[in-house]
Amino acid sequence: MEKLAIRLGSNPQDPVHWLVWSDTEKEIIASGELPDMNALDQLKERAPNALVVGIVPSCDVVLKTVQLPLKANRKVLNAIPFMLEDELASDISKSFFAFGKRIGDSQQVAIVTREKLLFWQEALKQANLYCDLLVPDVLALPYSDNNISLLSMGNSEHAPLIVRADEWAGFQGEQSWAYPLLEKQLNAKPLSVTVYSELQHSDYLEALVKKQQDDSEEVTASEEQSNQPNLSQNYDKLPMQLLLDGALDAKFNLLQGEFVVKRKTNAQWDKWRLAAVLAAIALCVNLVGKTLELNSIKSQRQSVESRLQASIKKGFPNLPKSRNKEAAIKKEMARLEQGGGGISMIVMLTQMSPSFANTGVTPQSIRYDASRTELRMQSVASNFESLEKFRREVQALGFEVDQGAINNQGDQVIGTVVIKG
Repeated sequence: MEKLAIRLGSNPQDPVHWLVWSDTEKEIIASGELPDMNALDQLKERAPNALVVGIVPSCDVVLKTVQLPLKANRKVLNAIPFMLEDELASDISKSFFAFGKRIGDSQQVAIVTREKLLFWQEALKQANLYCDLLVPDVLALPYSDNNISLLSMGNSEHAPLIVRADEWAGFQGEQSWAYPLLEKQLNAKPLSVTVYSELQHSDYLEALVKKQQDDSEEVTASEEQSNQPNLSQNYDKLPMQLLLDGALDAKFNLLQGEFVVKRKTNAQWDKWRLAAVLAAIALCVNLVGKTLELNSIKSQRQSVESRLQASIKKGFPNLPKSRNKEAAIKKEMARLEQGGGGISMIVMLTQMSPSFANTGVTPQSIRYDASRTELRMQSVASNFESLEKFRREVQALGFEVDQGAINNQGDQVIGTVVIKG
């Protein structure tokens, strides 16, 4: 199964980061950045059957923890908007309240304007993307006690900085105001900091943590070992991969109540229920007859298969085991024709020369394994379709082609192609 992670913006013109992950192959299939939300429809072509996970900027979501009366029941949740009315800048009648975990008498609440939720849902709907999970980006960052998580969505000065300061607290925005807010938080309570991407002004962050370390030198040696704040980096995952994993583990969804996405159902189902039942009975009767016929065919096929295997073993006694006997025989014939030497890299490239010209694909780097007659190329093309056309043309020449991960870099597509002679 594939998962498509999309980080939406606050406005239609904001860039959209995306990533496609394959659960089957345990790797990133593709990733990139769209110029704005008008380009969202391109992602439907990228991953037509993927599970869509929406990630939204936390500058549009307010996270609050409300202290409830002792032994409060479920009905008390309806009063939470009025309990928070004085703390919110927006009109509570125009705001939507999504509920997180309840820990004891403390209730986690996320507040977002209805207009903003409708805007995100409509943008996805227009792109024909079905999304029933929407998570604020700060809640998709890793969390641990006494630690702040940082992630930048780019290397520019205006790239948003995402900060998770607690289990249900954080902020996101331009680095020019996010760093001072982070400094204020660290001054209030010394905390360790983990950075999950390259940052602008990293020297400023290092100075902040160093200051916390200097301020904590007065504690005892034992306390210093356990509570000393530190700065660490973890770049094991791409930013969108990190956010995708965190969103799936967050156990929170902004789409609650009236905003839960309802899948389309067939309103005429009841009228056609009887017809469907009769059709199912007829299908079962037909399947019984087809099963008997299939068993007879299987018996004949096994007889033919046995004779075929005997012939192959007689003609090719050293043929390796393979599910595709035809391909294995062709490969063995080619090996015998070449006297076991294999074709050269120059011959392979010469044969593929028309395919390079027809598709516009250009090799960035080439590695050749003569013992395996294998050519591994890092290739550049203008779009995904060109790489796919190149793969088909090379296969038509009789080569085996394996295509690896494909990534967007600006207006180009880069992919790994392995070609075996």
